[in-house]
Amino acid sequence: MRVRLLLSIVGTSLLGLTLFAILDRAGVGGAGAISVLLILSLAAGLTLLLSQPFGVASDFAERLSRGGSPPRLPENAPGQTGDLYRALNRLAESHRSRVRQLGAEQAETEVLLSEMADGVLALDSNGSVVRANAELRAVVGSADPIEGRAMSSIFRNPDLVRFLAPAALPADGANGEFEVFGRNMLVTARPLPTDGIVAVFSDVTELRRLDAVRTEFVSNASHELKTPLTTIRGYAETLLDDGIPESDRQSFAARIVDHSERMAALVEDMLTLARLEEPDRWIERVPVRLSALAESISSDLALRAADAGIELVLECEPPELRALADPEGVRQVLENLIDNAIRHSSASQITVRASKADSNRVNLSIEDDGRGIPVAQLERIFERFYRIDPSRSRETGGTGLGLAIVRHWVESMGGDVRAESTLNEGTAFHVRLPAMES
Repeated sequence: MRVRLLLSIVGTSLLGLTLFAILDRAGVGGAGAISVLLILSLAAGLTLLLSQPFGVASDFAERLSRGGSPPRLPENAPGQTGDLYRALNRLAESHRSRVRQLGAEQAETEVLLSEMADGVLALDSNGSVVRANAELRAVVGSADPIEGRAMSSIFRNPDLVRFLAPAALPADGANGEFEVFGRNMLVTARPLPTDGIVAVFSDVTELRRLDAVRTEFVSNASHELKTPLTTIRGYAETLLDDGIPESDRQSFAARIVDHSERMAALVEDMLTLARLEEPDRWIERVPVRLSALAESISSDLALRAADAGIELVLECEPPELRALADPEGVRQVLENLIDNAIRHSSASQITVRASKADSNRVNLSIEDDGRGIPVAQLERIFERFYRIDPSRSRETGGTGLGLAIVRHWVESMGGDVRAESTLNEGTAFHVRLPAMES
């Protein structure tokens, strides 16, 4: 600004000297020449006086437009210059406030996008990625930014690529479920005012798995209940016939009782599983003396084991070994595992062993010397209603839920359970639980 002012003064001075020389040669008197020179000087001064505020204002606006923060203009300037400076200062304050607000909103948006459990993808009108949050990058398996890449180069599912094509998206958006890198994704797409689209990817893989488990459970439970119900109905209808012998009547009544007990046991096991799966279920954690509990349960099951020709053996070292667990949970775990071995193992001996696994864990093992379980089936034996030999399992009265209950109880108490087996040599179930601190 100062340079322009200096150049203006020099220019005006040179112009005045030139005119003075011309007038002098033309014979104009010295007084006239001086008068002309004074008028020109006055005009130049007025021009500089009037143009200087506009130059200051121009510099101020230019610095503001480039994102700078120019110093406030003097608002005590006289006349309209002061009004202009005050207006520019208010404009600058409003601009700074808006920039701060936009910065805060952008930071908030960044936090929201980064913390979202769903993937968010924004595409331009050509189908190129404009924005993708960290969750979306995790979905597609990319640790690096994917902005600028074509959407068709990221997704392998052609149906999803067609679904996300901006030109094909309806004005009110669309929803669809697609397989994305091995996961089930619910994709919700909506058009943007800029002719692009924004899509939200929600992982529903676990939800679909649970739906399948629930459907399978209802189907299996219905099948398990249908068999005894059909049998009970048949025997009951037969009992309505007055002509059947008394011996058959007694036999049919006994079978009705057997099947009703089986149904009651099945319903009780299903209720137990339902209670164990409640997210707010309270699990008690108190010292549980394993030797005493194992001896009590073995005593209750000793008669059944003897009838099956099985010897129950208890081994606990040290005798005072304690687990930090739910007493009812440990009882149900031992009862189900010992009962399962008596029913299905065809063993001559079942050993219940409690020992110290390490400084933080105790180990409970139920081992038999029976026919064993095929290795291919070991991974599935803890599933609900899974039976190695369905016909034989029903004959022995099992509900098919015992090992599922064992797994849920053990995991809810902070432990783990596994099985190992060798055909014709036996099976061992190993349960690890938190140990009572010594």
